[in-house]
Amino acid sequence: MRGGRPGFTLLEVLVTLAILGVLGLVFVRVFTSTLDASSHITARNELLHEAQIAQQIVAAKVKLAWHVYPPGTTIRINNGQTTRNALAASPQWTVGSDPFLALVLPPEKPGDTCAAGATDGCYRFYAYYAFPRSHYLASIAPTSSQALPPDPRNDATWVIMEYRTALVGFVPNTGDSPSCTNTPVPSGGLPGSGRLLVEYVQPETASPGYTLFTVLPDGSVELRLRMQRRTQKRSIRVPPPGEPPLTLKAVPRNLRIGCE
Repeated sequence: MRGGRPGFTLLEVLVTLAILGVLGLVFVRVFTSTLDASSHITARNELLHEAQIAQQIVAAKVKLAWHVYPPGTTIRINNGQTTRNALAASPQWTVGSDPFLALVLPPEKPGDTCAAGATDGCYRFYAYYAFPRSHYLASIAPTSSQALPPDPRNDATWVIMEYRTALVGFVPNTGDSPSCTNTPVPSGGLPGSGRLLVEYVQPETASPGYTLFTVLPDGSVELRLRMQRRTQKRSIRVPPPGEPPLTLKAVPRNLRIGCE
């Protein structure tokens, strides 16, 4: 005390500053932890949302399918990089062996002309397939509208692609003996390229393993999906490793009798 006025000693000031520092550190850690948890939940919800949208898009096409290619069918849809089977280093895909699904849909406007430039009356070929994200980055020009930003931590994750084209000139077999013998198996050279459907897909071979596309004997399709994305701090998985993959079954409504 000086001049009869109360005050703080240096020790008291140091102790107070130390307590405030500890409280500030605790607050920062709690805030950082809360922010990290919130970011994790947001990222997880985004992956879940993207997965559900992708499954719904594929399921919508399966429901419209006139023909679903059965397991064992080998198809070369095109020889471009966005359609190439990078997993097998081949231009060919095999249903049941590769992460690959192929369909034929009926014309959008039955009865219309099916010819180049007037394709609304054509049967339509759709294919869905997967390959590493790094292959996609190497296949798409950085200036393309479909370009993705580099993300080295996730180069090994997969992207799922959609390929589609009109089957100009294809006329289905309407007889029953034999039936569906002329269902087209594209041999390459079809126009167009693959389009990105969804990224950050967990590879089928990663643990826990699963199968993206399963064609059942009745022509229906089971779609399974696991998502995975590595950030600087953690690996986000949807669903968690201990839970089954996101599963959706789609039944073709236009399936040609005898083509199952």
